[in-house]
Amino acid sequence: MTASRRLFAPTLALAATLASPRAEAGSGPWVMGEGNTSVYLGSEYQRFETLSGKDGKGAAGDIPVDDGIETIGATAIVSHGLRDNIELELAVPYHRVAANRPGPVCASLGPKTCATTEGFGNLSGRVKALLVDELSGAPLSLSAFATLRVGQHTAPERARVTNLGEGTTDLGGGLSLGRSGGFGQGYWSAHVDGQARHRFSKVAEASPPIPGWEALVDAEVFAGARRWWSVGPSISWFYRPQGIDVEELLTTPALATDIDRFGRLNGSFLRAGGKVLVRSSQRTTLVAGASWTLAAVNNPSDVFTLSAGLTLHPRRRDQAEG
Repeated sequence: MTASRRLFAPTLALAATLASPRAEAGSGPWVMGEGNTSVYLGSEYQRFETLSGKDGKGAAGDIPVDDGIETIGATAIVSHGLRDNIELELAVPYHRVAANRPGPVCASLGPKTCATTEGFGNLSGRVKALLVDELSGAPLSLSAFATLRVGQHTAPERARVTNLGEGTTDLGGGLSLGRSGGFGQGYWSAHVDGQARHRFSKVAEASPPIPGWEALVDAEVFAGARRWWSVGPSISWFYRPQGIDVEELLTTPALATDIDRFGRLNGSFLRAGGKVLVRSSQRTTLVAGASWTLAAVNNPSDVFTLSAGLTLHPRRRDQAEG
């Protein structure tokens, strides 16, 4: 493994971020390299107070969700280089979701709609293969990845506003494109990850499926001092095209009380924020970030998220052999 890859690969093993509530693993096309491992241990806080309908954030139909819903939790992500160009990853989140003060909206959706829920969220695994490597002379690095997300254990509470998931098993796949480089005593990197996710329906023969398929795009740019810190913006986009609108859900009694009511919704959101990475050594990196919702359809419209954690790199194979 070259000196450049030893620098960039561990630096860009980034934190998980919450989105709807989900935890996604490390970002970018770069991989760990054979025999190398990283561990991310982090915490997240999320809050929202308003739900947007079919007309999107800021429309007259926005619905206040009583005094808001808050999530606090922790995520562990382990990444391991199976080969120099193949990486395996496992993410395990544990969250507590609670309504600050349940009111009319929670009451209108039935008993325990806003009851506090605590436990493991969707468990996810990923295999990523580096197909094109900038360190070999290509203008960009390109990886392909496949994901498996398991959430059947969240099914009993999926009808709650405070749910930890929609109780499904999901298969996904996508591409990650990125580039990194140096300038003076600093460095920069940029990447975009895109994937589509098939969700196995909870309702037999439903058309469209419940829940429907989803698309996700995440992008980040970083710049900073080569050895100590880096900072930059991040953006996330989520899209589920199939399903009904919030307005139809709330005005149809049979749908409003259905256990899969939230899985029936179509929806989208766009969130933006920033992250900072501070390295105390080649083996330890502090990762902190925040994000805010810019646009949302049939989704919480004012989600605010804070995250912080440590990425730990045990002794790397090439260092141990050196």
